[in-house]
Amino acid sequence: MASASSVSRLLVIIILINVGAISDTTIFAIASAAGLLSSPKLLEREALLGTGWWVNNWATGNYTSYHCKWTGISCNSAGSIIGVSLLWYENDNITGELGRFKFSCFPNLRSFKIHSNYSISRSIPSEITALPMLQTLELPSNNLNGQLTHLTTLAIAWNQINGSIPLGIGSLEALQVLDLSKNEIEGSTPSTRGHLKRLRSLDLSLNELVGPIPLSVGHLTQLTFFNMYSNHINGCIPLEIGNLNFLQVLDMYHNKLEGPIPLTIASLVNLTSLFLLTSLDLSGNNLVGPIPSSMGHLTRLTTFDMHSNRINGSIPLEIGNFNFLQVLDLFYNKLEGPIPSTIASLVNLTSLFLCNNSLTGFIPSTLGHLNRLTSLDLSCNNLVGPIPSSVGHLTQLTTFDMHSNRINGSIPLEIGNLNLLQVLDLSHNKLEGPIPSTIAGLVNLTSLSLDYNNLTGSIPSTLGRLNRLIDLELSENKLVGPIPSSVGHLTQLTILNMYSNRINGSIPLEIGNLTQLTTLNMYNNKLDGPIPLELMNCSKLRILILGNNLLSGSILSEIGKLQELYSLDLSHNSINGKIPSQLGAIPSIDTVDLSMNNLSGSIPESVRNVPHLDVSGNNFQVAIPRTSANAPPPHHKRIATRLVAIILPMAVFLTLIFGIMFVRRRRDKRVEPAETGEITKCADEFAIWNYDGRITFQDMIEATEDFHIKYCIGTGGYGSVYRARLPSGKVVALKKLHRSETEELASLESFRNEARLLSQIRHRNIVKLYGFCLHRKCMFLIYEYIEMGSLFCVLRIDEEAIGLDWAKRVNIVKGMAHALSYLHHHCTPPIVHRDISSNNILLNSELEAFVADFGVARLLNFDSSNRTLLAGTYGYIAPELAYTMIVTEKSDVYSFGVVVLEVLMGKHPGELLSSLSSSLNKNIKLIDLLDPRLSPPVDQKIRQDIILVSTVAFSCLRSQPKSRPTMQLVSNEFIARNKAPMQKPFHEISILELRNQEMYLVD
Repeated sequence: MASASSVSRLLVIIILINVGAISDTTIFAIASAAGLLSSPKLLEREALLGTGWWVNNWATGNYTSYHCKWTGISCNSAGSIIGVSLLWYENDNITGELGRFKFSCFPNLRSFKIHSNYSISRSIPSEITALPMLQTLELPSNNLNGQLTHLTTLAIAWNQINGSIPLGIGSLEALQVLDLSKNEIEGSTPSTRGHLKRLRSLDLSLNELVGPIPLSVGHLTQLTFFNMYSNHINGCIPLEIGNLNFLQVLDMYHNKLEGPIPLTIASLVNLTSLFLLTSLDLSGNNLVGPIPSSMGHLTRLTTFDMHSNRINGSIPLEIGNFNFLQVLDLFYNKLEGPIPSTIASLVNLTSLFLCNNSLTGFIPSTLGHLNRLTSLDLSCNNLVGPIPSSVGHLTQLTTFDMHSNRINGSIPLEIGNLNLLQVLDLSHNKLEGPIPSTIAGLVNLTSLSLDYNNLTGSIPSTLGRLNRLIDLELSENKLVGPIPSSVGHLTQLTILNMYSNRINGSIPLEIGNLTQLTTLNMYNNKLDGPIPLELMNCSKLRILILGNNLLSGSILSEIGKLQELYSLDLSHNSINGKIPSQLGAIPSIDTVDLSMNNLSGSIPESVRNVPHLDVSGNNFQVAIPRTSANAPPPHHKRIATRLVAIILPMAVFLTLIFGIMFVRRRRDKRVEPAETGEITKCADEFAIWNYDGRITFQDMIEATEDFHIKYCIGTGGYGSVYRARLPSGKVVALKKLHRSETEELASLESFRNEARLLSQIRHRNIVKLYGFCLHRKCMFLIYEYIEMGSLFCVLRIDEEAIGLDWAKRVNIVKGMAHALSYLHHHCTPPIVHRDISSNNILLNSELEAFVADFGVARLLNFDSSNRTLLAGTYGYIAPELAYTMIVTEKSDVYSFGVVVLEVLMGKHPGELLSSLSSSLNKNIKLIDLLDPRLSPPVDQKIRQDIILVSTVAFSCLRSQPKSRPTMQLVSNEFIARNKAPMQKPFHEISILELRNQEMYLVD
């Protein structure tokens, strides 16, 4: 009980408070001096003020003197602080070291939480461990580092904590929740030794943990949540995991697990979510074998995700036991056999992904029972037969993808019932018959892909009801009749592709309503009449392809309204009149093909300056301009007008060659040996330039036993490559052209062109050409032999890929860049490779890169067109070649970018490339793309190199060729650039940041 004097002092204080005579701070000081506040409480208050985290708000009078009422502070009934929670408290003063908070002054503290907005730094103070009452410590998303120590309840996600998990953590017997996710913790997962028997949630995801899952995990029998996502865990999934009877979520995604799926997983009858992905890299995963049929016991599963492994065998019938399953994701595996009919029992399924396997057989009609499905993807398999009409029962579908199978029959009328559908992709199949009019019922459709089938009939006018369509793909079918005027109702369209059909009639005037259109491709049809004036209302058009039709009339001067136009192809029509000067004034115009028409008059100066211009095969009364200023005439088949001085000598020369070859086909004269540096004049043509020694044709035949298959080390589109050991012991590579190629004059010219061109190349990263042979029996090139073979093969063999460490991979990229820079910028005239792919990058015994196989390489001047029916390998071809056959050095740049990503990822980046134009990749981290067969880079220089290489790759993959860097700039970037480190942890760098990062290129 307070004394009378104390009561008197308290009354005075109360009076002073009421009249506002003293401040809160003074009141607290008087109360403390008067003994009205106990010492521990005063220490707690002073400790809070000592952090500086509340001082500003205190000074502005936003807080009472009683610290238990301060925001973020909670006290017990005795007035002692038991909780500090700054999770939602906005205060700019929450900065500095965590050590400012004197934990020793808060003996009753049970909970301490700091939000991610606060810039706390340095290590976790050791005095935390002396708090006997502490139950919860949450420090998410700060910049903490240092080694973890033992705590009772620990949640420290989104930090930079490094070091290993201390063995002592296994002695925290009261631990129920342990969250160490999203840090930089290294080392192996320590054995729990059976002490963490109360642990219910364990999250170790997004760290750098290595080694196997300890067998002692089987002692954590109370676990309901177990997450080891995105580490480097290897070895097999232990059988002991079957002891975790209460487990509901098991996530081991993106690790390096191997071996079969243990049968004991079938014991986890409470499991609702199972993620057993080892990596996004199919070739790098090691989970093999079939899906155990005993997994049918996991009847409570709601998510079953095993995509991107090497799971083989068939989908077990027992999968039908997953009565609660909502997501089934098995794509990117090696599953085969039919889709089991029991899948129809999964009545709660909302997402079914079976794409990119080797599934065969028919699509079961029982799929129609899955009436809760919103996403169905069966693409990229070997499915046959028709689309069952029962799909019409899947009225909740928003995505329906069956592309790239062998599905035949007609599109069922019932597909029109799917009125929630947004994406329908049936492309690359064998569908036939008409496009059903019922498709008009898909009123929410944004993307419709029916291309590359055998569809017949006319385009239904009811398509015009799909007014939300953004992308319409009808190309490569057998469609006939006119384009319906109702297409003008598709006002949201950005892409309209109808090329390679038999569509006739005129282009409807209503097409001018498609003001959002960026791509219009109607190439290779039977369209007639003039180009409508209304088309010029499509002011966002970038690609306009109307070539190879029957169009007439003139090119309208209003074409100048298409201010974003990049590529225009009106070739092979009957267009007359003059070329309007407005065409050349379009600021973005890059490619114009007006060849094979009836154009006349003069060619405007503005049009002459278009970078890639083809006006051949017209009726101009003046000389046809070079493809751009100061460029030689284009060198391709479609040039119809040539100077007589060139035609006559070429005709005589070719006639002579044919005559000689015809005569020599009837003779059986042995080829004389060729001396170094000379071409023999007898029999057949055999040339040796860069080889130190004597080689004869007979040497080649004997070294390969007349090109026996056992010496063949590779086959490509133009020929096969053989390994030949010469009498001197020297090993060379012979590229022998296929017979079909040797019978074509164009192939002979290409052959000579390649040989002559390559003979002049002198670069350490380009395969040397020793010579060539034009013989009556065969044609072949003689190359330097590169021991290790192609980059493609090395990356696909795990043992060899692991030998390509990060430093070697960076050097491979640099070697490629320097070689291409040499071809583009140091050869006269410049050389475009045209087929850069991982198959054409060879590695020697030192794992250095060599650019090989120029295919039918062409001489190129940067400002000239360079045409081909097929330039490059599928998956590496620049996107602009889908609408123009003009190949430039920027085509090589794009292909280079694809190969760079392949080097980093260890596989072709097809899925990533398809998402670059969308927002799907905005959250993907760079570290998640790296080849999981290698440990993430630790060395800071290597990390910086990988960031640089990745930045370069994404800049090379820009959709617009003009926005891609030149290879010279890329090469200089690798030689001269010393970039400051990114101010962000390596594991947090996103693809979006790399794509937005500028390249400070060095000229």
